[in-house]
Amino acid sequence: MELSDRSASFSTLFCPEDGSYIAAGDEYDDQHELFIFCSESSPLQTEDEYIETLVSEERSLLGDDISASGTSLLCNRYEFVRWILKMKACFGFSSQTAYLAVTYIDRFFLRRTIDEGKTWAIKLLSISCLSLASKMEEYSPPLLSEYCFEGHRFSSQVTQRMELLVLVTLEWRLSSVTPFVYLRYFASKFNFEQRSKNLFSLAISFIFDILEAASLMNYRPSAIAAAAIFAASGDRLTNNLLESKINTVSLSESLDIGQVFTCYNAMIHKSKKENL
Repeated sequence: MELSDRSASFSTLFCPEDGSYIAAGDEYDDQHELFIFCSESSPLQTEDEYIETLVSEERSLLGDDISASGTSLLCNRYEFVRWILKMKACFGFSSQTAYLAVTYIDRFFLRRTIDEGKTWAIKLLSISCLSLASKMEEYSPPLLSEYCFEGHRFSSQVTQRMELLVLVTLEWRLSSVTPFVYLRYFASKFNFEQRSKNLFSLAISFIFDILEAASLMNYRPSAIAAAAIFAASGDRLTNNLLESKINTVSLSESLDIGQVFTCYNAMIHKSKKENL
């Protein structure tokens, strides 16, 4: 991947680094962000209609299996996901920011490749995607100079050029549906709301488990959310039991039961592995 200098200035293509472009608002932590995500529906829509709109929007971003992108990403994916989660804790980013950053990287690798051995380029890509996600979601995103990936610190100009490459590759589509917006809806539909006071915290943990384990292009956000709620419920579900619960949700675009079950099993497997 060539990152040659260009004579044109890209400064007008990027959001100011001081975050002044974002309207003032209260910051929120992971315990409260779920409720913010779930309150975005139009007053002219019912909750079911809003969820159907989101499910329909997912289709345009769902890609092929990330394994088609080659071994470079597969070998480094765990590394950059762990770094993004580390930066989430370091800067106090929301779950939405971290999830979007990984989504940008997975979408990027569906369209482009990075030559084997150029780990610096993957680190630069990770910084750029996290920077873009933070500018989308955070009230006060960090300066580009504040990001450092295991000793690799890039100039703001180089990072901005990579940001532009990401924007062009993703066709400037940075807004994306995430699983968090579905959690309360599915908990209610599956009658899990009273199951545990930690239900949503556990569900978010399971979402991050799958974030590390597989490309986000392999599962629709709605399927990840449904799987996370099932996993957080504490029930151990067979495919038939899961299917019977999913059939209680009436959406014009039905959930892919096979995808939900596969995602659910991956979450449970990773959780058991971590607890050994």
